Amino acid sequence: MSFAPSAPAARPTPVAAPSILLFATTWWPLSTRMALRLIHLGASVSALVPHRHMMQAVPGLASLHTLRPFAILPSIRHAVRASAPDLIVPTDDTAVLLLHDLVQQYPEFSPLIEHSLGSSRHISLLRSRRQFLTLADSLGIPCPQTSKVESSARIDAIILANKFPTVLKFDGTSGGYGVVLARDPDQLQRGYQMLQHHRLPLRSLKRFLIDNEVAALHRLKASSPDEITCQSFIPGIAANGLFVVQRGQMLAHIQVRVVRALSETGAAVIVDRIHHPAILDAAQKIASKLELSGFFGLDFILHADTDEPYLLEINPRATQLCHIPLDPEQNSFSTLADAIYFLASGNIPKHMTQLPIHDRFAFFPQVFTLPSDDPALATAAIDRPDNPALVAEMERPVWPQRRLWLRLYNRIVNGTDLH
Repeated sequence: MSFAPSAPAARPTPVAAPSILLFATTWWPLSTRMALRLIHLGASVSALVPHRHMMQAVPGLASLHTLRPFAILPSIRHAVRASAPDLIVPTDDTAVLLLHDLVQQYPEFSPLIEHSLGSSRHISLLRSRRQFLTLADSLGIPCPQTSKVESSARIDAIILANKFPTVLKFDGTSGGYGVVLARDPDQLQRGYQMLQHHRLPLRSLKRFLIDNEVAALHRLKASSPDEITCQSFIPGIAANGLFVVQRGQMLAHIQVRVVRALSETGAAVIVDRIHHPAILDAAQKIASKLELSGFFGLDFILHADTDEPYLLEINPRATQLCHIPLDPEQNSFSTLADAIYFLASGNIPKHMTQLPIHDRFAFFPQVFTLPSDDPALATAAIDRPDNPALVAEMERPVWPQRRLWLRLYNRIVNGTDLH
């Protein structure tokens, strides 16, 4: 099954070389991989990133803008005006929220943001795991039971009902952070207290000063749901899908099953390519209902007994699958970045060529977190970029981990070495 794309409704006149702004608030490497592919396709690529981001090692950028922590929205506005993008691609959840906040303060950017992300009518659903899963359940998509944890009384009720294992999650977190898998009452109570600390202003100050999260203070004053939810545990294997859509219509997609991850609830390190019709069906229903555009990812658990995918959450942005070669039998594009080029320009990329397809691949540089003798590595293709300068930068600790403040904090609090 392949998808025959049509010209984006918001841009009836195709443009020869689209201008695309990549927006990151974290130091994840996926934004650099997206940039390399889009530049190869002939796009004019600009980036808005924190100070000392590894994006500085990407050759061929049209412009590089710095996200200023004490002037978040003005720095986004400046980057958008200076780069004049046809499309903005956020690469983390905070970037998505900031783009929605931008529109609230500067309504003139609304057409661009809606072309890039989709309808603004469903923002609340994208900020709340519980509300989103309620919608998904109404669409007939299997989901774990999810409820709001309003107080410690709800924790006591879970313990009394002996509902273990159970999963606690905090809204506004990603990459496995803010997720607690509790197998007994002690783990549940400790996990609840830990997630409660996410709400404290001092915690946000620590993330800003020590972890160098540039938007931590802005998010503290933002009107996000800030919920802690309890999710029933589904036994099985994690799976992810990443999709590019145009006003709810599917343009391209990829699905993977997780083989190795950074932690039990963390981001994938090694994955196997899969094609599950129920995952694609769920994505099409959600994209249509929420009128999405651009990237969005979905996280699932494939039930251990039935292989049925249970939907866990949505990531309304690019994920680390954005540059992985697509199966030509399922797609009309070589990568999801190619579909983004089309969404921005209305044209099929001239330099789109079929890339080698691997059934199993490992993400670089995350692969270094695995033991060198891990048997899964023997059959995995490592997605190391073909750019020595960028590889050297990606192999170093990201900038916040190199700062003295974080090393001192880890030495005092966690007892780790400064070196």
